[in-house]
Amino acid sequence: MKTSFYLLLPAVLLLGSCKKTTDKQAELAVQDFVRNRVSDAANYFPGKFRLKPYTKRDSLLYLAELAQINGTPAPPAPTAADTTRIGILVHHDYRDEMRDGEMIRDSGEYVVRPNGEVRLLMAESVRQKRLKQVQQQSSVGALR
Repeated sequence: MKTSFYLLLPAVLLLGSCKKTTDKQAELAVQDFVRNRVSDAANYFPGKFRLKPYTKRDSLLYLAELAQINGTPAPPAPTAADTTRIGILVHHDYRDEMRDGEMIRDSGEYVVRPNGEVRLLMAESVRQKRLKQVQQQSSVGALR
């Protein structure tokens, strides 16, 4: 009996370790998402991934920044209860080789929902740059 237990234990451990972690699943989902949008899927070369939890609060703050950039009404302000995790924020760097052989480095920010759905976000660096432009335009308008 003990012998069969010791033979089954490695098999159970091996099968358990084959399950992909949530982070790895998020990386793979983003890879598929990007691969389907680059010039040629065969010329997509994934680079680094940086992952962190994405909460409802993060989503509301993101939407508030977009509303400010676009001059539209802002969503409701986040509350203390908005710390529920709704996905994983993935920063992904990659290379895309064009058909003419030119190599392009790019990156993106994505949210991977628990159901595997991937959403492309406007990069934080771009959002901050556009927010500064909006703020400068509004301060110039106020001086007139």
